[in-house]
Amino acid sequence: MITISKTAKAIQRFFEATAKARVNSTLLGMGREKVEQLGYSYEALQSGPSAWPWRKTTHDSAATGEIGMQLRELNDFSEIAHKQQPAAVHEIERDAA
Repeated sequence: MITISKTAKAIQRFFEATAKARVNSTLLGMGREKVEQLGYSYEALQSGPSAWPWRKTTHDSAATGEIGMQLRELNDFSEIAHKQQPAAVHEIERDAA
């Protein structure tokens, strides 16, 4: 039973490594700008599959580019909506009565 478990884990690791290598190759083929727009670190990708997950840190990706701007806008909207929620809930309750 232990041999089957070890074999299954080895097969799983093989498929994961193969998938990571394939994704790494695909992302590198997109070019630096596109890869960074998608939130990946081009430098980490160049290090190969062993540098998985290749994502930029949340701080790096949120601070740059259009995605960062959209995240800041979403956070601002969420804060505004949260502050206005009690008034909206009271209006709905009042209208339902």
